[in-house]
Amino acid sequence: MAALVAYARMPWPAPRHTVVVDTRRQALCVRRSVVGGLCLSPGVFQDRSGGLVSFRNLRWLLGTMGLTGSETAVVAGDHGTAEDFVAGLLYLAGQRRVEVVQEPLTGWLGRHPRAVGTGRTRGVFREAIYTAWPRTHLVVLRRELAASLHHGPLVDLVDGRLTDRKRRPRADQRIPGAQSWPLALLGAGGDLGSLRVARGGVIAYGEGPYQSVAYFARLRMLGVRARVFLGGWRDWSAHAHAARVRRRGDFAVLPTLAGVLVAAAFSVIILMWVWRRARRR
Repeated sequence: MAALVAYARMPWPAPRHTVVVDTRRQALCVRRSVVGGLCLSPGVFQDRSGGLVSFRNLRWLLGTMGLTGSETAVVAGDHGTAEDFVAGLLYLAGQRRVEVVQEPLTGWLGRHPRAVGTGRTRGVFREAIYTAWPRTHLVVLRRELAASLHHGPLVDLVDGRLTDRKRRPRADQRIPGAQSWPLALLGAGGDLGSLRVARGGVIAYGEGPYQSVAYFARLRMLGVRARVFLGGWRDWSAHAHAARVRRRGDFAVLPTLAGVLVAAAFSVIILMWVWRRARRR
């Protein structure tokens, strides 16, 4: 049974061992949500710079919501990318099963008044110990990706971005060898179009951590064996630029370093000559 799936409608009444995760704004969730719904908007999992919290902090956070990882988490909201992002993080954290509801939650609550209650926010202390084993084998590190690219472009890289003009990024604006297949073009009904999927799966990335995780989750729900490069294009391009700057600096330092070595050698020769003259006297 797949651990990350998408459904068109909310399962209600909720089956046993099931929790509903509301990804809408916290103020809206607290005021009106599914009875017992957990308020987990995307901002809860991000720092001020838009980066992701560590796996350690992620597991602590989920424990403050009373989760152990053994539950089925039904993720709902009004914005599809937000649900994909939260579902992807829960899946990576090790949640036993994650179900994403594509139907907008606000509209669903209006049609099901008996299911309406108040949402629940995170506590200060853990209410449960999150014991699920994280799926870290699905996360690709930058060092790992760079080492793989050292032997040539990878055929299983997919870029989920669109440019500001709603176009696919050019080849020089992507990680080498990456196919451009934007998240917006992946059909909700499971249409992969002309995406060429490698036999061993794909490595997915977006602009930054938020889009990368959402893209990864959508691919998994479409049945693609995907892993994720969490930093995305932003992290890759920033470090690639730093590497170029360091290489230029290295060439600038070489003449200076060579001059220092020559001067040091010359000084040693002079000192030895003076020492020998002194001994002869």
